[in-house]
Amino acid sequence: MKKKNILIIGLGLLGASLGMALRGSGMRRLGWSHRRETRCAALAADAVDEIAEQPESLLARADLTVLALPIPAIMTFLEEYACCWRPGVVVTDVGSVKTDILEAARRSLAGRGVHFIGSHPMAGTEKRGVACAFPELYENAEVFVVPPPDAAPEAVAEVEALWTAIGTRVVRIGATEHDDLVAHTSHVLHILASALALSVLDAASPEARRRRFAGCATGFRDTSRIASSNPVMWREIIEHNQPAVLAAMRDFDRRYERFRTLIEQGNFDAFEQEFAEGKRLRDEWVAYKCATASEKREKPAAAGTDNRGS
Repeated sequence: MKKKNILIIGLGLLGASLGMALRGSGMRRLGWSHRRETRCAALAADAVDEIAEQPESLLARADLTVLALPIPAIMTFLEEYACCWRPGVVVTDVGSVKTDILEAARRSLAGRGVHFIGSHPMAGTEKRGVACAFPELYENAEVFVVPPPDAAPEAVAEVEALWTAIGTRVVRIGATEHDDLVAHTSHVLHILASALALSVLDAASPEARRRRFAGCATGFRDTSRIASSNPVMWREIIEHNQPAVLAAMRDFDRRYERFRTLIEQGNFDAFEQEFAEGKRLRDEWVAYKCATASEKREKPAAAGTDNRGS
């Protein structure tokens, strides 16, 4: 990417990790968060090169802005600070729902000459905050880039170049298709993990709960990990993607009820076949992820360059 100012609004796990991944990129990393201690921590962690008390002065200098905020905060920020960006600049985000965010950007930025291109990196952990940020968070991740129908090609290319520069794989997609996809691949998984934690650990008495705690090992740990995610954040995500999430939950219900029916019928041959199909599909997914990660590692080596930054 050409040397320019990139502004990261929101310096939690995703925003600070993006700043860390951009070390050595040649871009000047500006950063702002509403909490002073967060801004100072991001500066101390070398997640950004410069911070400010208020965002207006940084917005006026930014060539590319990334809104790394919760979904409602992205929409509010667009409305409150729309007048601060220069015409011609590019704005993107990291929100996991795109239809509502693109509509908010359309309303707020109409007639201002500011190019908003949606982004959603498929990366993160159950943790949050700048203290948990690390530069490899986005490595080999897919990033959905979601342009509005009237997007300028050069603005789309600039956002895609940002994500490619930190070692991600860019997938361009429409907003409705994106929201349906992530409802199946991400949003419903967090609901299932929470339901699993409740069904396993919410026992009738303290003694029964202690036995459940003692009986849980790595299988429970691995399948329930994302139940430790931020409840407020997930309420906001599900609220802004309600129809797609309900459709994904109905798809899961059909699969789960199939297992229940086979067990009730004592049809364990069919149960084994169903279980084997789930194993086959997951193994295929693991092989795909390994292959794409290997391909990503080989490409810089073949070109004799390293695009990961310092």
